[in-house]
Amino acid sequence: IGDQLWMKENLRVTKSPESTPIISYCYDDNIEYESTFGRLYTWDVAMNGSVTEMAQGICPDGWHIPSDAEWKILEMYLGMSEQEAHMTNAWRGEGIGTSLIMGGQSGYEALLSGRRSSNGSYSLLHQFEYVWTSSEHGEYAWRRCLNLMDTKVGRWNTFPKTYAFSVRCIKDN
Repeated sequence: IGDQLWMKENLRVTKSPESTPIISYCYDDNIEYESTFGRLYTWDVAMNGSVTEMAQGICPDGWHIPSDAEWKILEMYLGMSEQEAHMTNAWRGEGIGTSLIMGGQSGYEALLSGRRSSNGSYSLLHQFEYVWTSSEHGEYAWRRCLNLMDTKVGRWNTFPKTYAFSVRCIKDN
């Protein structure tokens, strides 16, 4: 998409690049969801213990967890203004969210895989996609949100890193 190469699907690995088992979740603890929606990971697991932006994390060699800035590049390529891209804790970019969801024109094809809360409850399958970035914001980390009922993209830093979200890797330059 533009000059960036994004993975076609959400990550579904159960081991780190060093082959160490990691903790991850299938929506509703149902393995049948894995092949379609991928797995859900806490931020610390997604980052494989790193706090460095654009770290490989649990992505395969040659790929990394996208930074907040890399997400902004994607969003602006799809037509979001720079001013909107920098908005915090808001839905921004009319039509950009729709283009990122399955069937949209971007090629990203998000499947709305829901989330797992810190208390272990699952919610919002088929309605929302939450995706981690590698960019911290204080005790939180930036994420992107897509909502079936909203045409915009959410940029938020309000959930604890103990929530489990999807991971979509981006190719190293």
